[in-house]
Amino acid sequence: MRGVLNRLVRILSALTVLILSTACTYGARAVPTPTFNYIFTPSLISLKIEPGSLPDAQVGADYEAEIRVSDNATPVNNAAISSGTLPAGLELVFVDHVDGAKISGVPEEKGTFTFTVSFSCFSTMVIGQTGEKDYVLVVK
Repeated sequence: MRGVLNRLVRILSALTVLILSTACTYGARAVPTPTFNYIFTPSLISLKIEPGSLPDAQVGADYEAEIRVSDNATPVNNAAISSGTLPAGLELVFVDHVDGAKISGVPEEKGTFTFTVSFSCFSTMVIGQTGEKDYVLVVK
């Protein structure tokens, strides 16, 4: 009886080794790494920049005008004066997490100032939108 039992244990051991080696050989096939083909498409919608015009300013008086951006697919990440200049004493202020910017300060000189404000948006699954608007600011 012992001989039969020993033979059975050896047969079962051999089968176990065979099954495990087969599972390791065929079960451990390399899984291909997926290749993501991200195609960033441009947004077909133009940025909407408002207001259409800025209120007049007064020399020596506090001034603040908000410029808002809408129709953006991703948040605005930058605002800048791309051409022209603001009057001395005023600056364009961009704040993260706000779709727009402010012109604020105390103007120090009279005149008519022409400038362009440019905005850009993050590129997250789309090509980042950009837009600009020309403004004229009269300081009395």
